[in-house]
Amino acid sequence: MASIGPDQVEAEARALLKEAIERSGWYPILSPAERDKRIEQDVERYWHVMAQEAARRLLDRFDACSRVAHHKAGLAQDIGSGAGLGSLGRGMNS
Repeated sequence: MASIGPDQVEAEARALLKEAIERSGWYPILSPAERDKRIEQDVERYWHVMAQEAARRLLDRFDACSRVAHHKAGLAQDIGSGAGLGSLGRGMNS
């Protein structure tokens, strides 16, 4: 079974924080290069404040992927078993 590790949570938390800061318009008087550097410093310092939200998002994605995989596996099993076919093994409209 797949799992979500601390490195994944950290990477997601960093991405969430960086996106939030970039959208916020912080540091408007800095040059683009200086602003990028300052944002990276903030992300390095404060990514942990987004860790809980990051973990929640990763779990939601994992659950969604698991449901899709389970659904696809069920469909494949139905097809392989002939479910939905008429009594002669041909399509319902045959």
